[in-house]
Amino acid sequence: MYTLDILLSFASIYFAFFLRWDWDIPGDQYEIFIALLPFVLFCRSLSYFYFGFYSRFWEYSSIEDLVQIIKSVVFGSFLILFSTFIYNRAWMVPRSIIVIDLILLVMSLGGTRMLWRILREELRQFSQPKIEHHIDALIFGAGDTGAHLLKHLKQFFPNYSVIGFIDDDLKMRKTNLMGVQVLGAGSDIPRIAKEYEVKELLIAEQDISSEKLAELIDICTKNGIKYKITTSVIDLSTNKISISKIKNIEITDLLERDMVSLDLSSISMMLKGKRVLVTGAGGSIGSQLCKHILEHSPASLIMVDIGENYLFDLKMDLGSQGKDTKTKYVFGSVTNESKMESVFAEFRPQLVFHAAAHKHVPLMEENVDVAITNNVYGTKLTADLSEKYGTEKFVLVSTDKVVRPKSIMGMTKKLSEDYIQFLSGESKTQFMIVRFGNVLGSNGSVVILFEKQIANGGPVTVTHPEMERFFMVIPEAVQLILQAGAIGAGSDVFLLDMGKPVKITDLANKMIRLSGYEPGADIEIKFTGIRPGEKLAEELINSGEKAIPTKHKKIQLLRSENTPGKDFGMRIETLCLNAPKVDPVELKGMLQELVSINSSKQNQVNVCR
Repeated sequence: MYTLDILLSFASIYFAFFLRWDWDIPGDQYEIFIALLPFVLFCRSLSYFYFGFYSRFWEYSSIEDLVQIIKSVVFGSFLILFSTFIYNRAWMVPRSIIVIDLILLVMSLGGTRMLWRILREELRQFSQPKIEHHIDALIFGAGDTGAHLLKHLKQFFPNYSVIGFIDDDLKMRKTNLMGVQVLGAGSDIPRIAKEYEVKELLIAEQDISSEKLAELIDICTKNGIKYKITTSVIDLSTNKISISKIKNIEITDLLERDMVSLDLSSISMMLKGKRVLVTGAGGSIGSQLCKHILEHSPASLIMVDIGENYLFDLKMDLGSQGKDTKTKYVFGSVTNESKMESVFAEFRPQLVFHAAAHKHVPLMEENVDVAITNNVYGTKLTADLSEKYGTEKFVLVSTDKVVRPKSIMGMTKKLSEDYIQFLSGESKTQFMIVRFGNVLGSNGSVVILFEKQIANGGPVTVTHPEMERFFMVIPEAVQLILQAGAIGAGSDVFLLDMGKPVKITDLANKMIRLSGYEPGADIEIKFTGIRPGEKLAEELINSGEKAIPTKHKKIQLLRSENTPGKDFGMRIETLCLNAPKVDPVELKGMLQELVSINSSKQNQVNVCR
């Protein structure tokens, strides 16, 4: 290659002289050319080696390599001019010769390398074995990723014949990319596939939305077209197209409804300059709640969590956010009376958001004592301290599993709600409750489980084909908590309009397809049976509760027609004291009895009315 470059350098300066003098070089100029030639070739050699010409694989030459050629030639031309000026001014030639030489040399060096690459590719294709299984394909995305994919297919996958590109950008219509035409938009795929007998759609758009991806997958499924989703175009370990999900699934696209966005204009007024305490601060909802609270400049934010790693991660995540807010990270349990007493005594929070809870249904079925201690006693202690230290507002984060509860988790959260309503009767503290459905994307949620199972190749496990749940996303949950604090008064229960319940099987199918696979064919769905404490369907409103519209059309206010009896506080105290002492079977019976007594009292009130 070096010999060729020197020959091209000689030819370039030679023709530059000829062109400058109109093919008739004067005698004195010819003498200068002869004297200057060794010097020119020496300067060119220096520049070629300096710019690493001979450490490159020119068969894979690109635009970046052309830029290096231009830099090298310009540098060499500068060396020639500078050196002749210093060494022997008699060798100075017209600047037009240097310019012509520069242009000719860039064209010849770049041209030979491009020719070398083309010849190599043609030779590679010529030497490929005869293709038996030919695949006619379309590429969705006529951008950089699509171009990269097309180039890779031509080099390493000769069995693929790319019929055309598909792109929704109208400006791209009927244009050509690397010799392949953009045939239409996503909606044209059925027609184009039928016309050209296309077998596969290769999706190669870097920033494709999950909504668009789901639409393309649906089109392919209905029209019998295989689809492949490319993340990185080349898998260096196998030299194959990487077939995987192009991006993390957007949680909002699993809702099957528009995400609720609330008016948060009243939030700043509630939070600004206030002392705020959040329990369960390291959890999925608690951590996001802390971030949103800091945006509204409270005077102080006290974050309590029993999980050391969760609390540390939260501290690292928040970093310098909320510079005007005093932050305190408290490592401890909401069931630790002395710890919580000291926190309230020192910081005297004006607003308390109680998100600490054990929420995993099957796990709580096997640990009744812990469920009662954390969910019931933890709520009772935090609420009692809030009342004792004059907290203005207390918001309890609850769950739809409190409605006709079957599980230990649901029953403990039901008693938590009842205790908050029990306290709210004569207290100066405004006690409120926010009732959630399942939160998509939270720690331990079904979405996280499904993502791991899909990544491992399946199977995806679902307990029952008819299992369904109400769903919301973390931003909705956080907004609802803050909104409840802003507009709520004593004993209010707030509920978000979560649309229709979603079948878990449908959710699994959708996640599998959004990940680039076909349910059943690529990833199996396995039904494992209903677990202890689970119900096929959840409800949102208990008997004895009445739904009242609020100024926010997506939020309902639930008012209970009665409150727990005067002895309820004593009964809760007894249950919590017995939790670590009593046999689990007996303790479960005590829990069920207390829930049943309170529910029957509510039902009796309804019957009388």
